[in-house]
Amino acid sequence: MRRWLLTALILLTGGTALAPERAEADFRHARMGARPKALGSAFVSLADDANAVYWNPAGLAQIDRSSLMLTRAWLYSVPEIYNDYLCTTLPTWRGLHFGLSWVRLGVDDTYSENTLNLAAAVRLPWLDGLAAGVAGKLFRLEAPGYERYNDPAYNGGDHDFSCDLGLHYDSGGAWKLGAVLYNLTSPELQLLSTTSNPDPVYTEFAVGGSYLFRDTLLLVVDLRDREGEWNNTVLHGGAEIWFFNALALRSGLDQGLVTIGIGLQDVHWEADFALETNRDLGNVYMLSFTVRK
Repeated sequence: MRRWLLTALILLTGGTALAPERAEADFRHARMGARPKALGSAFVSLADDANAVYWNPAGLAQIDRSSLMLTRAWLYSVPEIYNDYLCTTLPTWRGLHFGLSWVRLGVDDTYSENTLNLAAAVRLPWLDGLAAGVAGKLFRLEAPGYERYNDPAYNGGDHDFSCDLGLHYDSGGAWKLGAVLYNLTSPELQLLSTTSNPDPVYTEFAVGGSYLFRDTLLLVVDLRDREGEWNNTVLHGGAEIWFFNALALRSGLDQGLVTIGIGLQDVHWEADFALETNRDLGNVYMLSFTVRK
């Protein structure tokens, strides 16, 4: 019973829900990378590290170094809920910039959502600083908890495919712009053969901008739609300030939730921490570690 309650908790956080008569999934994970989270989940126009694979694949065109990032999120002081994220940027080939990411969210031995992204970006010749990107996505939905209860309606899991399309513009100066269309094909997934209305992975959009003051203070803002409703939008925003290009302090506002964070970096590594406050459910803690070549 406790595991079913834990899964219902994920629904409250915008993730998933699982109940005997219905299974829901929307793959709206907002915890990809401690740095984007600390900035209030406003990262579409920045997208200048490995997190670009998820947030805006076109941002990969800014990255010429190989890197590997691991992120662990601790959700609401409930150890049975896990949220892990891995992403990497790959060597450039013939002007193409590549990246790969994997996200896993779920409850131990009960339920899991997996998303695999393979992204590529290229600088466009028509305008200096303009890049386009695409990410192919594989969604995988599983619920081993149903197997333990021998539910005849459980279909063994489900999977589907979609893609993201992104644009990124770097002015070469203080400001950048970005835009992304997520889940272009609006796939639908279901766990039970008796489900009459499969759960859609919503097509969503995001646009954003960033501005760097005096090479020190960065301001970012994103406008996103919610639940696939293009007339229902929410503003995300954040700020980041660097000291000696080694220590960063961050803060943001993510759909009314305050986020803060800190970052430390050297030439070949970076460590980022983020905290999201939630008065009703508890806090979310995130830690990312990146190695760069």
